[in-house]
Amino acid sequence: MRLEPTTIGAIRRDVAVELIVTRLGSKRSAWNAADIRGEAEKLVASLRVVTERGIRVELVEDLTARTIDVCRPLLDRTDVPEHVRALTSERVLAVEADLNTSLAQRADRHVVPDRWIRYAESLDAAQRQVIAALAGEAGLLVIEGAAGTGKTTALSAAREALEARDRRLVVVTPTLKAAQAAQQQVDADAFSAAWLVHQHGYRWDEDGRWTHVETPRQEVDLLARLMPGDVLLVDETGMLDQDTARALLTIADGASATVALLGDRHQLPAVGRGGVLDLAARLVRPEAHLELESVHRFTDPVYADLSLLMRSGERSGEVFDALLNRGEIVIHPSKVELVDALADVCANGGELVIADTREQVTALNAAIRDRRAAVGEQDGERRGEPVTSRGERIGLGDGIATRRNDRDLRIANRDTWTVTGIGDDGSLLVVGRAGQRQLPADYVEEHVELAYATTVYGAQGDTVDSAHLVAESIDDAREQWVGVFSRDRADLGPTHAAELAADDIDRYGPQAPQRSFAVQAALLGAGGARRHPEPPPAMAPSPGRGLGR
Repeated sequence: MRLEPTTIGAIRRDVAVELIVTRLGSKRSAWNAADIRGEAEKLVASLRVVTERGIRVELVEDLTARTIDVCRPLLDRTDVPEHVRALTSERVLAVEADLNTSLAQRADRHVVPDRWIRYAESLDAAQRQVIAALAGEAGLLVIEGAAGTGKTTALSAAREALEARDRRLVVVTPTLKAAQAAQQQVDADAFSAAWLVHQHGYRWDEDGRWTHVETPRQEVDLLARLMPGDVLLVDETGMLDQDTARALLTIADGASATVALLGDRHQLPAVGRGGVLDLAARLVRPEAHLELESVHRFTDPVYADLSLLMRSGERSGEVFDALLNRGEIVIHPSKVELVDALADVCANGGELVIADTREQVTALNAAIRDRRAAVGEQDGERRGEPVTSRGERIGLGDGIATRRNDRDLRIANRDTWTVTGIGDDGSLLVVGRAGQRQLPADYVEEHVELAYATTVYGAQGDTVDSAHLVAESIDDAREQWVGVFSRDRADLGPTHAAELAADDIDRYGPQAPQRSFAVQAALLGAGGARRHPEPPPAMAPSPGRGLGR
């Protein structure tokens, strides 16, 4: 659905309103008048209309008013102030309603665990329960657990048990990078959720509008075909958006396959309308809701306990004090000293740095690469080094990330690599977890970036050491830490958005308070990137701890 450049008078305002609502619904579950106005301004700007400013403003206000009229209110009350996000659309509500119906129907089926499995002695009771449930019979399973609780080990054993019964464990993940990791670790068929639903005829455009065309079974890739008795396991379900989840459930329903949702509601949420794991957890039978609780990853039992508290956000002040006493929180009084510290760490060891925004990632990558060049690991000014469209110079030994899936090149978005060779034409020879690859010059220019720093979403699923919190003083750091762990900004769907809207009205009334987010960085710890706080701008690792799966 596109609007071509045109004159003000020729704009189809009904089409424009539909496009605004579609774009808003692809990003979030609820919005307010300011969100609508912002989307209308972007739309008008994209039309490249040349006219007086007053006429453009009038058009934006008219589109805003028309869009408000076609939106659905989340709350049945008359005291909703304009700043509260309490508007949504028919489609957003319909998608969640369909999800609830499908999940409820699956949750109504009995769970019959497989009692004939021989377990390795190293597995704990919770892992054995998960394996038995996956290898048995069920409509819906919800499996939750913190990082380091043995999810991968349990999945590998479940895959073996299913194969012994001539059944498949098919793993889908929100990203191709995560799917590749799952395939290596579990030795199961693993794909991105987007690839699987695309195989079954689901399409979406850049504005977020979904369509579905029935695809004959013989035209679906053989690996994407599910059979009765197969288990479709969605890993990192907390990051799954509602549109993709609805498509996956429809595919599983058509194949009479079991659906297992694996994840951690304390980690990152979906980009957009999420809450799928929360919906399922509320509907699933108690015997189908399994929890992996014992942390196997850490040899230090004290830190293992602290990691679980960081995951849940409980007793955040006590956790901060404990980490400070252990020497695991370092205070950097300024941004300059922060960047220096991060650059020093990465110059010596190739650790992971997490930043809040893409701009911060670019600045940190440049600073870290300069520091690496200064200590003699590479010559940043050597002739022949390719320069990306972002202005980053890539040299031998640099850590890079590929930022676009390419099945022909066998690379995934957010895969990380080390540069081992540079071609005369600017192509790169790289080595990573997936092996050795040759990246053409045009791909390098458009879709490669330095990877010493990344956003919090880019780090999801990675395992690294610990990080530093940055603040002006110990007291300031502690205050920021507690504030971060008390925030909940996840979009869990329109039902949850309605609850938040009602709470905002009751708590603040018609005038919204001015809020600020002063945290520069916060330790994510071994539990992975938390879903509740807003992502911190920068973190630098130091030895001994983990992030991710």
